[in-house]
Amino acid sequence: MLPYQQQVDYDNSFPVFRLTDGDTVRQGRLQALFRDRWRSVCTMVTNWTSIDMSTACRSMGYSDGGFYKWYLRNNDTYPFVLPRPGCHSAVKSLWDCPGLKDPNSIRLSENLCQGEDDLGIICWGQPTFRGWARHWKGIEIFNSPYKYVSADPDQVAVHKESLSRLEFVDILYAGYDASTKNTTAALWIEGVAPIMNGILVERSARDGLYIYEPCGPVMIANSTFSWNRGHGIVVDNTTDGRVFINMTRIENNYGDGIWYRQKIGSNLLNDGISIEHNLGVLAQETPRADICIQHSLPPQLFFPHLLKAHIHNGTLYSSVNPPPCWIVSSCDIEYYFAISLPSHLAYTYSVQFVHVRNMNPSGSSSTYLVICDATKEKNGCGLERLRIPIVNRIYPQTVSLK
Repeated sequence: MLPYQQQVDYDNSFPVFRLTDGDTVRQGRLQALFRDRWRSVCTMVTNWTSIDMSTACRSMGYSDGGFYKWYLRNNDTYPFVLPRPGCHSAVKSLWDCPGLKDPNSIRLSENLCQGEDDLGIICWGQPTFRGWARHWKGIEIFNSPYKYVSADPDQVAVHKESLSRLEFVDILYAGYDASTKNTTAALWIEGVAPIMNGILVERSARDGLYIYEPCGPVMIANSTFSWNRGHGIVVDNTTDGRVFINMTRIENNYGDGIWYRQKIGSNLLNDGISIEHNLGVLAQETPRADICIQHSLPPQLFFPHLLKAHIHNGTLYSSVNPPPCWIVSSCDIEYYFAISLPSHLAYTYSVQFVHVRNMNPSGSSSTYLVICDATKEKNGCGLERLRIPIVNRIYPQTVSLK
């Protein structure tokens, strides 16, 4: 009998337990679907046994698992009070454990979980749902070539655009990597993502589409991502931030429809340490200027600009002196050596923070980023427009101004 003629006993249903608020669907806050609502599990300050944790992971289609961390309780879900499941090693689901055999005895009162954290679990190992071994790995695209294209008709800004296109492709029952004996995304992309049109991804053993460190806009149109056992679309560690999804259905996935995370922190900058990936090395983005040393940019550079302000430890600074770190942005020809824009159009600047570190002790000093109208001395401040406090590891929201 040929493979396509075989009838496979496949489990099309999703578990009634899930993990949320984690990096993947295999770790996070444990929730149960009970009486038509997703409810976060609280244990009333009672530690589950390792067998309880493993059983919870088997309930979600994973081989094994353990404790991850406690999650601060939110008011966005109803509680599911489960102090002692009392599972045995042979059971395959939490519903077979003594603590859950009688659904009418499960307590749902909010007062029982007030002031307590929710249980977080991490799962690992091969999938265990019926038919998982029939899944294939999927499609992987690493560091595809790209070109720079103008992002606006005035040619002020540019962005990276892939030279590849992925159109009218169906990816069904993918997401299992036999080499690692673990699940993966049906469509895995690293670097600049190709333009995607007419993509169908269904029944993946994990995420439908996973895009890692896209350094250009992500464009998806006329596609479908549904019935996957992970998130529908994952955009992880993006340095560009833009995702355009048009005329696309993202529905009935086990995890989130779209899971998005912007890349922040020192790993965005090139500190002399290259991070090697599977089939190549992603280009590390370097700052175009340290505004504590260099106060201008070459006029031929396009937006966006990555700038750094680094004041070394032990630097003496007096408030009566001009600021040590500054750069001028103007449409005036007088400031041609700074960041300039065509003077005939009213442009809006957006300042986005991607890495914030302030190692000074809190309370002993304060640091601010000041955005103001420049004086003739260029490093002086006229009318102050914004004063943003710089607090260690706190990323201010993006600000826009004309």
